[in-house]
Formats: sequence, structure tokens, C-alpha cells
Amino acid sequence: MYKAAIIGCGMIAGRFEDFSTSRTYSHAKAYRKNGAIGKLAFFDPDANRARELSAKSGGQAFAAISEIMVDFQPDIVSVCTPDNFHFSTVELLMQCAFLPKVIFVEKPVCHDRHELARLIEMERTSGTRIIVNHSRRFDVAHERLKALLSSGELGPLVRAHVDYYGGWRHLGVHIIDILQYMLGTLIEIDRVEYYCESKYSDDPTLNIKGHIGNASLSLVGFLENYYQILDMSIMCQRGQIKITDFGNCIEVFRKTVNAEQENVLVRDQAASGVGMRDCISNAIRLICNYLDSGDQSIIEPYGLDEAQNTMNTIWKGTEKYASQS
Repeated sequence: MYKAAIIGCGMIAGRFEDFSTSRTYSHAKAYRKNGAIGKLAFFDPDANRARELSAKSGGQAFAAISEIMVDFQPDIVSVCTPDNFHFSTVELLMQCAFLPKVIFVEKPVCHDRHELARLIEMERTSGTRIIVNHSRRFDVAHERLKALLSSGELGPLVRAHVDYYGGWRHLGVHIIDILQYMLGTLIEIDRVEYYCESKYSDDPTLNIKGHIGNASLSLVGFLENYYQILDMSIMCQRGQIKITDFGNCIEVFRKTVNAEQENVLVRDQAASGVGMRDCISNAIRLICNYLDSGDQSIIEPYGLDEAQNTMNTIWKGTEKYASQS
């Protein structure tokens, strides 16, 4: 059985999750549900958080990351710290005498290009694989949408529109990553406008205009003071995909001709449904499959090369905004 450690014991680690229900969104619950995972270790600068989550998960709390790496020696380490500490935590782990086989880090993986280059070099020289939790990539429903778009059944992309909140880097990274992943091409940023501040001091919510090939793209910010939102509309020549409620609701519509010979959209019941179910559990399962087999192809879609494509688009938007300010 594999040993796993969690660094940072906040929401995504499992602090607020109900472990008695079937649905899973946190690292701790996903590890605990996976039969290939045995012992769990926890660290947080707030020792009470680590103790509470370890008690909830049946694990052990440690006083320092170095103690985990020396005394516990995990096979997998989840980095669930706040955004600005993702890189420094991974760097610290990579400097330990004992190295985990996999580091599973929350998004965004780092803050700038220098940090990403450093991560790529550390991975290359260490043998430890770094996987980024771009959660929609681990969702079966979004994987089906990728296959549908790749098949060409809905025709060429015409435009995509997104309403979002919560910072261009913090939440925009989810949007850019899943759109580039599903559409199989990079997004070009044409125009950037300030919309509002987010709760992240250096990460405002931006309005973005861009293009994907010949198709237009728009991201429009929304004030979190009203409510949180993440809705996407992907419009193709022969159909439309609506992804709403943060990816939980997926609707596919196909073009048809009605009795009046008008082109209209009809909901494809079979292709529509619920998304974002047990993404984190799927991720842990894939990591364990990789550890069992050593097959690098299992984790390639979730590694630093893919994260680099995503972050480059995010940084282009940030740089364009800075140049206009």
C-alpha cells in the first residue's frame, strides 16, 4: 500500500468535507476512499488544523514538513497550500533527502515563468513526477465533451463565452485549462480590461477578449459580492455546449430543422448530464495506477508540459493587462 501526505489542511485538503457522504471533492477523503492508500500524514502551519484533519481521516499530524519526509517517507504528497505557496512548498519537498514518487499540487502550479522553469528542471533531475490538479481534466463528463468536440459532430467552433469571478489567475486558470484541453488548441489573448478586485491582492478579475483559431472568445468578470459564478457556452456551427454551475451541469444541444424549416437547437439528453463527480478520486486512482505500472503515459495529460501551456496563456493575459495599465 502507498503512503500519502497532505501539506496544507484547508478546504481542498478536506477540512470542511463530510466524510460520510458518497461525493468527494477533497484530497484527504479521496485518499481515504482509495484501497491502494494506507497511511496518511498531515502538516499545516496551524497545528490545530492538521490535528483535526488527521483525526477526521485516521492519519497522523506532524509538526514540520521535514518530519514527514524523514519519519513518514510518503510515496505521494498533495500540496494544498494557498496559491502563493505552491511553488515554495514543492521546492522545499524537492530539497529533502527523501523524495516522494509523485507531488500532486493544486492549481495554479506557480506564479511566474521563472518558477515554472525551476519546477521543470527539478522534476527532470529528481525522478519525482509533478502533477497539477486541473480538476476538470479528471472529470469523466468533461472528457466526453472533449471527445465530442474532437469528433467534429458539432461542427467548427464559432465562439465561446464565459462568466466568472474570483481572479484571472486563481479561477481563470480553470477556464483556460479546460478550454484548451477540450478544444485541442491554444487561446490567443487580444484585449484585456480590468473588471474588479478579487480576494487575492495581486490577482484582479479581468475581462478578456481573445480567439481560438477563427472563433472568438470572451471572459466576463462578475462581482463575488453578488454571488460566485462559473458558466461557459461553447457554440459550434451544428450545436452548442453549456457548462454551468462550475461544471456540475452539462447540456449538449444539436442543430435540427423543425417543421417550419427553421434551424433550431434540441437538447441531446444522452450527451447531457452531471459533471464534476469525484474528480479528485479519479486523480488519485490514476496516480496509483501510474505507481503500480510505471507507465508515464497515464499521467502525461496532467503534468508540467500541459500546465505550461495553460500558464503561458494566463501570463500573456496578465502581461497584456500590465502593459495597458
